Amino acid sequence: MNTREFAGRTVLITGGGGGIGYATAELLAERGAAVVALGPDDPGLDKVAQLPRSAAVPGDAADENDVHRAVGVALGNGGRLDAVVCCAGIGTFGTVLDPEPVWRDTLRANLDTAYVTTRRALPALIDTGGAIVLVSSLAGTLAVPGSAAYTTSKHALIGLTRSLAADFGPLGVRANVVCPGAVRTAMLDRVMDEAGSRSGLDRDAAYRHAGSLVPLRRAAEPSEIAEVIAFLAGPRSAVVTGAVLMADCGVSAVDLSLSALDQNMTH
Repeated sequence: MNTREFAGRTVLITGGGGGIGYATAELLAERGAAVVALGPDDPGLDKVAQLPRSAAVPGDAADENDVHRAVGVALGNGGRLDAVVCCAGIGTFGTVLDPEPVWRDTLRANLDTAYVTTRRALPALIDTGGAIVLVSSLAGTLAVPGSAAYTTSKHALIGLTRSLAADFGPLGVRANVVCPGAVRTAMLDRVMDEAGSRSGLDRDAAYRHAGSLVPLRRAAEPSEIAEVIAFLAGPRSAVVTGAVLMADCGVSAVDLSLSALDQNMTH
């Protein structure tokens, strides 16, 4: 593998200050990219600014003015934009009977950010024959009980990806979506802490319990998802577009209800 495969390329990453977004920024910078990260003004975003050839733009990826400003910084850094990675998002819980703001805030954070960002970045991507990578979730293909807004927003990202691939493929732009399963980020750490406390488990034990039925028996690290994103954003995936790439340690490949039954019968 060419470890400088992004040399001379510029990549815009939304949600670049934390979790998968920061891991992707770090990896692409290491491989030669000029990275521009757009996200909340926090220490994570400051870390991106310290990477080689990189810049941080505090702002909201669902705000057209902020995205326009970030695209401008990207074009100013390298004179071109070769890829956009949409990692911005939040995790929420609730059914459709929960207060309406949960629904609206979740769709804004998870779906509108990708819509606004790709819409603003497309003219520059058409110029370079660039790539779009959206980050969905296992919840983009399966329903998560008690997470109606989150599940809906992540499903919608797959539809957006396929529409982008169909509409802009003739202009040379590729669009793909990654669907991670459990990833050890700060967001999931909080979920594991809360779930584990109800069963007397610490965080690591909660992760082990949650992964006990997953084929690889573990959660992914952000750096591992970043590798998948780098493949889709770079030249090695030149003929891949409209793809939904599951990066979930194999959980979507198995029927967990039957796995749980088998486990219970053998203990």
